[in-house]
Amino acid sequence: MSRAGRDDRGYASAWTIAVATACWALVGLVVDGGRALRERSDAFGAAAAAARAGVQEIDEVAAVQGEVRLDEARAVAAAEALLARRGYEGEVTVDGVEVTVVVEGETDLRILAAPDVVTYRVAASARAVRGNDIS
Repeated sequence: MSRAGRDDRGYASAWTIAVATACWALVGLVVDGGRALRERSDAFGAAAAAARAGVQEIDEVAAVQGEVRLDEARAVAAAEALLARRGYEGEVTVDGVEVTVVVEGETDLRILAAPDVVTYRVAASARAVRGNDIS
């Protein structure tokens, strides 16, 4: 077929638009996906640190008697204070010598949701257990 017989006008424009859209989607996956993973990691880090802070609050009266037990009110207060310093709110439960912390976080997805902004929510939990060693 001769060159004059083919009409390929606009082919380069369509191809450019398709490639640009694919690149935009890849950038969105990298940036917004990274934001989501970082938020999940930060939420888990805050939950784990809060659980460790709570499990250090032993009941001093019980410790003097040789019993390992957590002071529930102080454990909850310590965990919630740490969460507040990190900008999170969460649910703290104390069961014997175990502290469990559940937090929720959120981040905005800006590229994949363009032109709108979509809020992506994550949840994380952590548990810490106090050992028998009081020292």
